Amino acid sequence: MTRSVRAFAAAGAMAALLLSGACSGGKPKAAAADSGKVVTTQVVLLKKYDAGSGALEYQGTQKVQEPDEAIEPTGPVRTATVAKDATVLSAVNICSGEDATVDEKTGVGVKPCTLQQLEAAIKDGAQIDAYLTMKGSTVTKVAEVYHP
Repeated sequence: MTRSVRAFAAAGAMAALLLSGACSGGKPKAAAADSGKVVTTQVVLLKKYDAGSGALEYQGTQKVQEPDEAIEPTGPVRTATVAKDATVLSAVNICSGEDATVDEKTGVGVKPCTLQQLEAAIKDGAQIDAYLTMKGSTVTKVAEVYHP
């Protein structure tokens, strides 16, 4: 009896997480923003960043070719504020130069960069795929996703 109650509770918690949109790659719901809950998005496309105001524009993505795992933008462009002490990790495009600096298991960048380097990397229409970690409605970490 206890085991089935635990399984039901775990299934309910997972359903609530999925319904909340926390795993959708979209903007965290107001409840998460109000609570200060930490959420990591699915891969998003970074579109524009202004280091002066801290405003980051990004858009959700979806896989379109299963074998190559290519992704394309989907949904509305959203804006979030980046914390002044946010962590920025580069795979190639933000500040790594020509050499990839990637965690081999996850494909996520590991080289620390500055917010100014992030701003310079996505200027002039360049776009970068990344995971965003957000506490409430504030971005605390930007981790570039490597695409060979």
